[in-house]
Amino acid sequence: MSPTSRQDGAAADRGERDSDGGAGSRHQARQSAVELLYAWQIGGCDPADVAPLVAGRIAERRRMDTDYFRALVEGVITCREELDGAIAKALTGRRLEHVGAIELAILRVGCWELSRRLEIPYRVILDEAVELGHEYGDDPVPSFVNGILDRLARTLRAAETAA
Repeated sequence: MSPTSRQDGAAADRGERDSDGGAGSRHQARQSAVELLYAWQIGGCDPADVAPLVAGRIAERRRMDTDYFRALVEGVITCREELDGAIAKALTGRRLEHVGAIELAILRVGCWELSRRLEIPYRVILDEAVELGHEYGDDPVPSFVNGILDRLARTLRAAETAA
């Protein structure tokens, strides 16, 4: 990957907050993806049933990066078993079945981004996941999410984390 593409990905993610302090388009995409994946997991519905929810979420958040939202949702649903396996290996003293639904949704999004969106620096992905943890979880959630994704980054992005 060229330094330019990495810089472009970082710039897109740094611009996550608008000048008025509102959430930017990729941050909204992550928020919406976490909300949708949480509902999908809790509801136990078939992944095909998620499509109408996706369309509704896109209509609700006009400034959201809809392509990124779709990529997140489709990527996590398609790669769920692979992502869950990686997350399970990163857990210490805890089983995947005991991870809360919102934490798991955030971890799946972060793990997918770490493994598939190499143009986005791992620190940006971790920062965004921690922010989602603050938005949707109680006090231990942000640090839990950070710890797991940091372990995953050391495996999935070994060269980048060592630099």
